[in-house]
Amino acid sequence: MTSKEIVDAVTSYVRDENAKYAILIDGAWGSGKTYLYENYLAGEIDSIEVGKNERKHNVYISLYGISSIDSLAKQLITNYLIYVKGNGNKLVKKGLKPLAGIIGVASSAFSFSVGPVSADLSRVFNKLERSIDVKEMVICFDDLERCTIPINEFFGFVNNLIEHCNCKVIILADERNIGKIYANTNIEEKYLTVLSGDRKVVEYIGDGKNERTQKTGLGKASNGEITVEEVKKLNEILYSENYLYKDIKEKVIGKTMLYYPALKDVIEEVISGNEKSKGIIQEGQYKDYLLKHINSIVSAFTEIENRNLRIIRSWIFSFRKIYDATTKYYSDSKYYEDILNDFLRYSIWVAGALKKNKKITHSANYGSQEMVYFEGHEYTHIFRYSFIDAWINCDVWNDKDLSQACKSIIKRREREDIDNPPKVHSTGKALAELRDWYLMEDAQVIEILDRLEKEIEENKYAYYDYSNILSTLLYLQEKGLFKGNIHHIKDVMINLIKRDNDIQEENEFPKDFSSEEIRNKYNEIYKPISEERKERNRILNKEDQEEKNIYSNANAFYEHCCKMENYYCSHRSFVEYLDFEKLYILINESDNEGLYTLRRAFKAIYYMGNLKDFYIADIEGLKKIRNDLMDEAVIKHGGIIRNIAIDSFADMIKQDLILLGVDEEQL
Repeated sequence: MTSKEIVDAVTSYVRDENAKYAILIDGAWGSGKTYLYENYLAGEIDSIEVGKNERKHNVYISLYGISSIDSLAKQLITNYLIYVKGNGNKLVKKGLKPLAGIIGVASSAFSFSVGPVSADLSRVFNKLERSIDVKEMVICFDDLERCTIPINEFFGFVNNLIEHCNCKVIILADERNIGKIYANTNIEEKYLTVLSGDRKVVEYIGDGKNERTQKTGLGKASNGEITVEEVKKLNEILYSENYLYKDIKEKVIGKTMLYYPALKDVIEEVISGNEKSKGIIQEGQYKDYLLKHINSIVSAFTEIENRNLRIIRSWIFSFRKIYDATTKYYSDSKYYEDILNDFLRYSIWVAGALKKNKKITHSANYGSQEMVYFEGHEYTHIFRYSFIDAWINCDVWNDKDLSQACKSIIKRREREDIDNPPKVHSTGKALAELRDWYLMEDAQVIEILDRLEKEIEENKYAYYDYSNILSTLLYLQEKGLFKGNIHHIKDVMINLIKRDNDIQEENEFPKDFSSEEIRNKYNEIYKPISEERKERNRILNKEDQEEKNIYSNANAFYEHCCKMENYYCSHRSFVEYLDFEKLYILINESDNEGLYTLRRAFKAIYYMGNLKDFYIADIEGLKKIRNDLMDEAVIKHGGIIRNIAIDSFADMIKQDLILLGVDEEQL
């Protein structure tokens, strides 16, 4: 339900004198339930008239940390006297004496207010002040899931307020976690029960990637091992009062309302505020940037399945320094927006991981940069920026580390745009529109998908978008939104590639998949497309190389390697594009300086430390080149200095083979 829907429902409940029950506003931790009450509900309730010139009164109590009905009763009476009858907000401003006097009155009543849960609190109110009309009270209990009062005792107390005091009661809670906190009391004794039978607690069970293999059930490992996470879950199953809550809730709670506002609306309101409260960011460039990129912010929080209002607020404050520093030093860069987009997305991941105790795990390397995935979302990869980890996790800032990260993005973008500029650019519009499909209506998404199919057939997309198109269509097909024939689209793409006269790059980034099933479908469909593209590129590339005559001299070969390093990396091979016969002629015709230039050319390709992630297919070819370099029947040797140059060349290839995983003893 939206904020407006809940406000309407609550005001209707408060006005209905026949509603002899409590209402529950259910929402995940950090969803903004307290914010909803303070900024929307409290004011609306105060405006409800119960008689001539009389209005309802709010009494708000957070149950966090309250462990007994005695403490809760005292808190309720005190809050009522201070903030309703005593107008506590004004008293606080005037001084502490009136406030202390009211607390004293409340304290004097505790001698008779403390007793059985079934005590009639209406007599307590009348004893305190004869003029109190308990019908005016609308009591909001917040954080029920964090309350350590046994759930049956709390509901007895609430029922007393409703039946005997004629109060209205609103409860704010994360219903899934009500009663679970009880599992964490006397936890040492409970854990001893869970771990009975000589179970051994370990970090993980199985292959190291999954907490448990499918062969073993929760807490039933054949070797008696159990993970920390499983200990917690078993403890909750055994000792949580959540099941008890579900059994007895209907006796007290008449209506449950799920508070699930649109994430985009929530973030915009946090930033800009509303007619009743100010946003957390005042006017300025930072606010303008956040609002302009609101869809990117929503997308990043959606990726990590996080809607926590406190985390969103915390991220907005943390990202401000990143934004300010990047703007200060790199606003003139043509890649300024790319830099900020990378930082925005990764910083949201880090903020979410920190507050939710999640891990961001290494996945692969892209050149010299590390790619990572968020725990539970191993199909989505982004670049890691260590300075953001240090800033958000440890409050440590370093301008040099920011600058280094910015330069790495600029270098990567330059390599993509300058070293290997696509000769064919996408002109279709539908794919970009689908980026925010989850913010649209069904009919709108289906209409865009129809346009996308037409644009593909009209050859309006470069090859680097093919993989994104297919992964998007498969995901929307699973959701029931795409009803077209994806195999027909595959055939169209293959036919377009066969007629293409330009070398086109793949989209090199790891693809995002919501499940292993979709990943397998994607691989099945994309593989023949990829093979056709590689074969077409190989033909066009060799034709291009022959035309340019890159084997004419060592410098021409070196310049070609520097220019094409990203191309070979993305295609996972350098050797398969080489003409060995022409290469050996070039080596034999080169002088000593030329030999070192050729060595540098190979190093320009195999420059990264994680060669195994990219060039595993080149092992056999590199072995052949190394063996041929040492064979005087193939490569012309000569004087001592020339032999040193050839040995240096061969030794460099040996080191590359070791990095590729070849045992040194086999070389």
